[in-house]
Amino acid sequence: MLSSSILLFPLLTAASALTVYHRVYIPGVAENSFVERGVIDSSLFQPSPSLSQQWPDFEKALESLSSTPHITLDRVLYQVALKREGSEWDISSVKLCHLPFISSQTLILHTPHASASLPPYAIDYFVSPIPADGSCPSVAGAAATLASPFRALSNINTTVVHKSATLPPLPQLRTPPPLTAEGAPVQPVPEKSFIQKYWMYVAAIVVALMMTGGAPEEEGQSAGR
Repeated sequence: MLSSSILLFPLLTAASALTVYHRVYIPGVAENSFVERGVIDSSLFQPSPSLSQQWPDFEKALESLSSTPHITLDRVLYQVALKREGSEWDISSVKLCHLPFISSQTLILHTPHASASLPPYAIDYFVSPIPADGSCPSVAGAAATLASPFRALSNINTTVVHKSATLPPLPQLRTPPPLTAEGAPVQPVPEKSFIQKYWMYVAAIVVALMMTGGAPEEEGQSAGR
């Protein structure tokens, strides 16, 4: 049985069961049809009963790589998708070469609002662990492990995350400069110099010094007489 651990950001309850589909996608080759991967119901992921019967068909699709040598293994994708009526499916992909080494998978369902039980509009799919640079294993290692690359998906931990849409913070806008009637920016008034600002005080100090400086001289003249 596929074990499931559930993480809700925020807590949401789907209005009805949601079907998740999957396929192998090889660029340049006729696209394979999506088949049922499992169902998310009441925030629990239940794999499809026919999952083990799908792996031989998926492995058979990989046989086309031998006839298309120009397509390298790191270009082959494993895709999961949500079906949307009247529009294209929403798809998320990982490299197929990572599947034999994973121990967990995460399905992130993006919903419009946190408070409304609305169907998700997008899905993100992640597997772990994978190399930090996202590269595929060596050719020798890949040949040994990709003989049956999908078996790991039959018994891994699954995390389902419901994530509501969020808006980025608004930019901090500066107040536009005032404009004249002609539409030109209003020029700031030139700043006054120190003398222009405080000339009255300077003049008062000069006058005071002049008045206090004359009295001792008159007293000296009177004493001489």
